[in-house]
Amino acid sequence: MTGLTDPGMIARRGFDAGHARFHFPRNCAPAKFRRRLAWLFLLPVLFLPNLGLGRETPFGTLEFSDYFIGFYLLLLWPAARRTGRRRVERLEYLTGAFVTWAFLGAATVNLRYDYGADTHAMYFGLLKLAKLVLYGWAGFLTARALKDGGVRRLFHWSLLAVVVVLGVSLLVGPGKEAVGELAAQGFKANNSISVASAILVSYVGGLLLSGYGSTQWRWAAAGAMPIGLAGSLVSGGRGGWLAVVGAAAYLLWRRGPRISSIGLCLGFLLVGYLTYELSPEFGSRLRFTVGLDDTLSIAPSQAADRFAGIDRGNRPVGWLGEGQKLLDAPILGTGFYHRGGLTTLDLYGSHNYFLQILLETGVVGGVLMLLVFWRMWQDAGSWGAPQALLTIPLRAAFVAAFVGGMGGEYFYGGIGLLVLFLVYAPAGGLPLMRAGR
Repeated sequence: MTGLTDPGMIARRGFDAGHARFHFPRNCAPAKFRRRLAWLFLLPVLFLPNLGLGRETPFGTLEFSDYFIGFYLLLLWPAARRTGRRRVERLEYLTGAFVTWAFLGAATVNLRYDYGADTHAMYFGLLKLAKLVLYGWAGFLTARALKDGGVRRLFHWSLLAVVVVLGVSLLVGPGKEAVGELAAQGFKANNSISVASAILVSYVGGLLLSGYGSTQWRWAAAGAMPIGLAGSLVSGGRGGWLAVVGAAAYLLWRRGPRISSIGLCLGFLLVGYLTYELSPEFGSRLRFTVGLDDTLSIAPSQAADRFAGIDRGNRPVGWLGEGQKLLDAPILGTGFYHRGGLTTLDLYGSHNYFLQILLETGVVGGVLMLLVFWRMWQDAGSWGAPQALLTIPLRAAFVAAFVGGMGGEYFYGGIGLLVLFLVYAPAGGLPLMRAGR
């Protein structure tokens, strides 16, 4: 077989760098092909704020994306039909194992805790797990739909639209504490959206540094990134700030002190400075975080966090306190998203996604979740991904996701989880081949 860097082999396998002209697949009429790509136009719509459709239910908040994720799956299904083995299969197996284990823990909550006839805690956890499955499935099908370089290029245009939608929504939407009527209009949790936006900005920045895309796409990406970054900054979600810093450090390390990488980091700093000058809310939040301002108002529900220093970024205090509770349920955990109530876990969580998963699904579930992230990291560097210029962008996005996850619980489902799988999708859609073949 020809080498993996052979141009002919790369073209046949679709490991493009985003420069080649687009061609319709063989035996596929343009009209039919456009219908199979309708999901690309719906994808940015999923990231709109609630626009009055947000609804509080006994089992959480129903958000805008929850209304349309089913339509997205229906449009995506014809384009995601199996055409050979894809790299995403290995991630599906790991995620399936985690979901199975988490289901066992959630379904047995009433057997392990004395709730009597009250099944609310059990159904709450099961519904949360179902939401994780729904959005995870959307991410997996997206990866399967990216079978060739042409669709992958169009997908990256759609991702730019997602970056702009999120950025504009955060810039013009309600404040960081979007509760009650504001939550019905904006996002339920701006912290999660801030991290999602940071992941996307980090991914697009990595693509630019890697030389991906046509001239038109690169100009569009350069225009979309400041909007997404500014939106993440003004949202009040400091997890997004740290996520961008982590990703920028990774990009600078991987690319070295080149003009392009230094320029990107300086661009991030410039956007941050302009946002600081133009947004009093962002400036106040930043000064409070670094201890220069004590005047920022904190919601009563956050008073305990502020007392513990968590609201100033002292997350390890909460991690240590909650981590000791693993011994209370080390095997099955307390149950997926089962906290407060008859458990010893804090109702507001540990502010660390990986620790919280460990506490709620036990050692087995925690290890499986870490393996999911490890698998995505490995796939980002496996054969094909470097040739498609995806390795550095994907790993920068995963650094942002990991840093964001260390500061908050953002990947239980919904937009945060979908973004994580969307940036993985281009690599996950590559063909699966055995080493040495």
